[in-house]
Amino acid sequence: MVDINGTLLIQIVNFLIFVAILGHFCYKPVIKVLDERKQHIKNDLDSAANNRADAEKLKESYEAQLRDAEVRAQEIVDKAVKEAKVQAQAQIDEAHAAIQKFKDQATQQIERERKDALEDLKAQVADLSCEIAAKIISKNMTPDANDRLIAESIAKLDAKKAGK
Repeated sequence: MVDINGTLLIQIVNFLIFVAILGHFCYKPVIKVLDERKQHIKNDLDSAANNRADAEKLKESYEAQLRDAEVRAQEIVDKAVKEAKVQAQAQIDEAHAAIQKFKDQATQQIERERKDALEDLKAQVADLSCEIAAKIISKNMTPDANDRLIAESIAKLDAKKAGK
């Protein structure tokens, strides 16, 4: 069997006392340090998670601002294009109106000049008719003299036309 001597019992008691002393003086401080370390790591992880969430919110905010800026820029471009088209159409309309006004003025001037020319021609024909009638009445004319008178009147009329 097993032989138990007194020193073995003393060694067991000494070992238990040693373990109790170590547990009291060493185990509790080590556990305390480990708990503090564990709490510090937990705090760091929580802080990192919060920072990540804040960064995501900030990123979303910046992306929303960027989208808004792009929309506003596109609206500005669209507005500028629309205004340019309106201005171009206004200038085209103005040019058409000016051309039409010029055409109308030219047509009116041509019509006035035509009327003036007709009035002058009527006056000349009336004058020549009166001259011819006066000469025919004042002279007893032969057909040859009448033909000469008509030819002279036509020549005078042509000379007046060429002079104008």
